[in-house]
Amino acid sequence: MASSKNGLSPVVVFLLGAASATALIVFVFTSTASPAWPTPEATPATRQEEKAAAVACAPRAKGADSETRRAARTNQTGGEGDDDDEFARMVRRAAMEDRTVIMTSVNEAWAAPGSLMDSFLESFRVGENISHFVEHIVVVAMDEGALRRCRAVHPHCYLLLPEVAGLDLSGAKSYMTKDYLDLVWSKLKLQQRVLELGYNLLFTASKSFDVDLAWFRNPMVHITAAADITTSSDFYFGDPDDLGNYPNTGFIYFKATPRNARAMAYWHAARRRFPGEHDQFVFNEIKRELAAGDGVGVRIRFIDTAAVSGFCQLGRDLNRIATVHMTCCIGLENKLHDLRNVIRDWRRYVARPRWERQMGKIGWTFEGGKCIH
Repeated sequence: MASSKNGLSPVVVFLLGAASATALIVFVFTSTASPAWPTPEATPATRQEEKAAAVACAPRAKGADSETRRAARTNQTGGEGDDDDEFARMVRRAAMEDRTVIMTSVNEAWAAPGSLMDSFLESFRVGENISHFVEHIVVVAMDEGALRRCRAVHPHCYLLLPEVAGLDLSGAKSYMTKDYLDLVWSKLKLQQRVLELGYNLLFTASKSFDVDLAWFRNPMVHITAAADITTSSDFYFGDPDDLGNYPNTGFIYFKATPRNARAMAYWHAARRRFPGEHDQFVFNEIKRELAAGDGVGVRIRFIDTAAVSGFCQLGRDLNRIATVHMTCCIGLENKLHDLRNVIRDWRRYVARPRWERQMGKIGWTFEGGKCIH
């Protein structure tokens, strides 16, 4: 093969020339063209993070943080705003695998050490295989004092600001006073919010937001998927589909459906038709309207008081009891006294041998009861 004067073959010279030309073309292209993939500064997520960081670092006027939180909570209770707000995140953390959330509520008087909330939580510890349900409970605090106390004993606590400006929700409210009614009705919008977020809701508290009940067995076995709304009863007449049963909305389950969200809104709006009445009274009055085919069209089922029970119609067989509610009982002291006695009787029941319990002869003692009968 012939060689060039400098000793390189023509093939090598050709290859070197081609490589130099290619390098020159690549250099020119890369120096003038845009990047072939997004740089960190160009990604939408990064721009959003930078914007959030800029907002967080920006100087704020005194009191701006509290006003921002107040506005956010107003959106939450009104069913508007970003689903990733504080309440939505808490609901997501508390939800069961089937997207069911248990909700209850307290104010400072009912959350105080030794008061109703302590007895309520104790019942899960002494009940039959139900202690795990505690981690799925969202406790709605009606005031700052209740929030502080709740956070000391429970992981999921949310402060609900009152709808009525200046309303003090910290003390025990006299039954059927204006403050009592405002307190009762303030829960419905938050319950509706849970449904709008796509979670099933089991609300377990009294009309006035006191946790005046005890769980001893899993009550969810008495909830059927065939119904939109499943409610406990003050008075149960034997047929779970009979709208003649008297509901107790202190234990009520809603499936997460648009129909139930409409039912909740309909229920809240009906307050104007029944001034001076609490939510349970209004629900009883409109239950046929809610179930009507030309109305909202929900299916309502009632739970037998032998299982999900209360003082209005108390189940006597402790082998069937799932929950006990201090219904037909007025006053914090009376409720607390009887709730403690009910838990004491349950402890006595579970301490007996299994064969003795199955005989069905161990019941409530009714000793010194204020409301239980």
